[in-house]
Amino acid sequence: MAATNPEKIIFNHSDTPTTRRVLIRNPTNNVFILKIVPTNNAVVSVDARNIMIKPKNFVPINITVNTTKIPLFEYASHSVNVYARPYSTANHKCIQEWISTDGSENLKQRVQSLVIKVSKDYSARDTVLDLPGAAQSIESTVWAQTSRPDCPLDKDTLTVLRCCADCLTAQAIDPADTKFTPTGTTCGAIAGWAVATAADWLQLPTAIAV
Repeated sequence: MAATNPEKIIFNHSDTPTTRRVLIRNPTNNVFILKIVPTNNAVVSVDARNIMIKPKNFVPINITVNTTKIPLFEYASHSVNVYARPYSTANHKCIQEWISTDGSENLKQRVQSLVIKVSKDYSARDTVLDLPGAAQSIESTVWAQTSRPDCPLDKDTLTVLRCCADCLTAQAIDPADTKFTPTGTTCGAIAGWAVATAADWLQLPTAIAV
């Protein structure tokens, strides 16, 4: 979606502050927290800086620019940065700190930087911005339930046994058993055993079927 988002908003020069509207849409299934940060608060103002936007919803943001305070050679030097972070109960505390701390934003959270351009070109009333844009929609976070006494992290987890906890230790092998001493018996005979003849085998009782 980042390629489809506009890169600038055109404002016509005026003796009075001019307002244009930005429609920020959330076509995803995630809840996002928005942080709108102008680069120059004396020139650019917004009517909302911190916003929660639910899935399949949009929010309008009014951007007002006082073009009389912008020097001729700075007609494209100001911008409005739109930042967004996915919200969940796991990162609630982290989001609160992010909202309350100025300068805590980074490029991975920036949806788009809308350049404020003062020009005689056509100035559209509305500009549409789609989330997540260039911002990442997935964040790694420390699971927040570790600090909740009513629902500890390992409440429904069984402690596993060590790999060898239920194994019996085998007896050590006698070194004498590992040595083979050849005997003088004939080939095929077993030491200490008598070799049965064919007649002896024939005299064995036969099995009776049940």
